[in-house]
Amino acid sequence: MKRLRRTFTCLFLLSRVFGIASITVSSNLPGNKQDQKTIKVTQTSQPVTSPVVQNGAPAMEKSLSDKVVREPAPAKDTNDKNAKRLNDFEKRNVEDLGPVRRVNMDNDQKQALELYRKGNKKLKNDDNKGAIDDFAESLKLYRAPEAYMGKATAELLSGDYMGAVNDLNEEIKLNSHINKAYFDRGVCYFELNQFQAAEDDMKKYVEKDKTNPMAYNYIAGCMYLLDDIKGALENYKEVARLDSTFPDVYTNSGMMKHYLNDLQGAIEDYNKALALDPKNATAYNNRGAAKLTQGNAKDALEDFNKAIEIKIDYAEAYDNRGKAKLNLDDKTGACEDFQKAVSLGLESTKALIDKFCR
Repeated sequence: MKRLRRTFTCLFLLSRVFGIASITVSSNLPGNKQDQKTIKVTQTSQPVTSPVVQNGAPAMEKSLSDKVVREPAPAKDTNDKNAKRLNDFEKRNVEDLGPVRRVNMDNDQKQALELYRKGNKKLKNDDNKGAIDDFAESLKLYRAPEAYMGKATAELLSGDYMGAVNDLNEEIKLNSHINKAYFDRGVCYFELNQFQAAEDDMKKYVEKDKTNPMAYNYIAGCMYLLDDIKGALENYKEVARLDSTFPDVYTNSGMMKHYLNDLQGAIEDYNKALALDPKNATAYNNRGAAKLTQGNAKDALEDFNKAIEIKIDYAEAYDNRGKAKLNLDDKTGACEDFQKAVSLGLESTKALIDKFCR
């Protein structure tokens, strides 16, 4: 589960420079094709911010280096929540299935069924390796689609996404009507950065089950990473409709509105995110970025202060706070924050130091 815990709430990072705002995104779903997007602002005489937003199912960030950047602090809590949701969903939907439906079973089928049940018990007790071994032995005796599902589930939860895809392909060949197979394969494709394939599988899944907010969250994360911001926003709205407490859903929908220049709508969503989680540093940072883009540097500064209070090593918040201080004619304080951002690894801030702090 380690890797899954890092990625299941998709965080995206966006960086900007003079006259342009940047956002940090948080999503559960989370999400990994990385490219730069920009939000134009009317204030071209002074630098604005770097907005931050979190996604609602996988967890990732967009960066100028086209690499996924993990945010260890606020992301960990959200990722743990999402990982638990996925873990519970996986085990709940496998444990009661049985691979053999015939009345008259031969010895191999009986033994396969017993191994399958042992594998399910181990899966329920978080012994993924033991479960994989039992399901594999069961499949040697009898190729049942449910046994492929159990093995794929254990592989997914242990981070072997390619192994899970291979088993899910076999499951679908044997029984294409097991809807959960498409959900699981979509999760795996997402983790393997194959976002179009992940989106396609999740859409197949929701054709039959429109009640799972995780599925819409993954679709939204895929669309975001494939540059369909409007499509992502519509799917985050669906997540919120199904579960208004879904981790990071309002932070993520706020980010999408931010990208679409609906700054007031973005602020309203960030407010909802903070009402659900007052320690959401990403929502504070992003709300501050929106306020700064609107020209409200004083209130933006308060949000960046809060983000840093919650997460002391938040490089993007220091970068943003420095820009807010520049807007408020505090050049000394701005340069101190820019230096701090660079010391925390935000290389793009060096351009601001060169421009304002020499």
